[in-house]
Amino acid sequence: MYKLIVTDMDGTFLNSYGNIPRGNLNAVIEAQKRGVQFAIVTGRPYSAVKRLLRTNNLKCAVIGCNGAQVTDSKGRLIRSHYIKKESLLKIMRLAQDRDIYYQIYDDTSIYTRSLVQAVKMIRHFSNKAVKMHFSYRSILGGLKRIFFAELRLKPDIITFASDKRRQFYKVQIASLKQEELLRLKKDLLDVDGISITSSNYFNLEIGPKGVTKGTALCELSEEMAISKEDIIAMGDNLNDISMIEFAGCGVAVGNAEDAVKEKADFITKTNDELGVGYAIRKFVFKED
Repeated sequence: MYKLIVTDMDGTFLNSYGNIPRGNLNAVIEAQKRGVQFAIVTGRPYSAVKRLLRTNNLKCAVIGCNGAQVTDSKGRLIRSHYIKKESLLKIMRLAQDRDIYYQIYDDTSIYTRSLVQAVKMIRHFSNKAVKMHFSYRSILGGLKRIFFAELRLKPDIITFASDKRRQFYKVQIASLKQEELLRLKKDLLDVDGISITSSNYFNLEIGPKGVTKGTALCELSEEMAISKEDIIAMGDNLNDISMIEFAGCGVAVGNAEDAVKEKADFITKTNDELGVGYAIRKFVFKED
């Protein structure tokens, strides 16, 4: 029997409105009642996850910032891996010199130097969301979360990040122009001590070298004394591949990237079809 279920958030555990569907939540709670551990593994920091957990009365460990931050079910930090300061500042200057939007992540917040750039990005994806028949109410909820719960403005962000007392887990770079991202990624390959991945077509996510969702899942499994053969890991995008390969049972949701599906042991339903709940019922509850 599987002893630990882990899932990515956006595009996997959450539906396209950014909510935890009741079917997924009920399956997780039932698994916990049966003694199975559960953890969320995400590119977001814990500070951006705890509100969602509290809203849904869900207690679990969280692997945040693509593996750089690991917290237990009580929200206590148990593992942390930060980007080297010199590398962090070089990444920020490369993006800033090209006027490409970026955010940096620490233990408490996400920081940006320009709300104008943030609004431009949000407008683009909001327009796309409306075309996909998402409601303005759901979009407004997302904007409220970003501006009032997660994002902090730091106009002189490089000076802010240069403070020796501050440590950062991750840099997310976003652009509507893929060719711009590809050029920047090429330059970033010369920066020491970093790993580069992606959670969507419009972004690059940069963290400390050798740190992935897979390495963090290994750390968490050691903390819980659970072997990898007893783990189910579910995801949808490129930054999920490492944990899908590590787990005894790797699951890709139906809306996952093809590269993720190729690495998975099983392809479940999409995130809007309760794919996480379906996989839990199949592999943990042994339902047909």
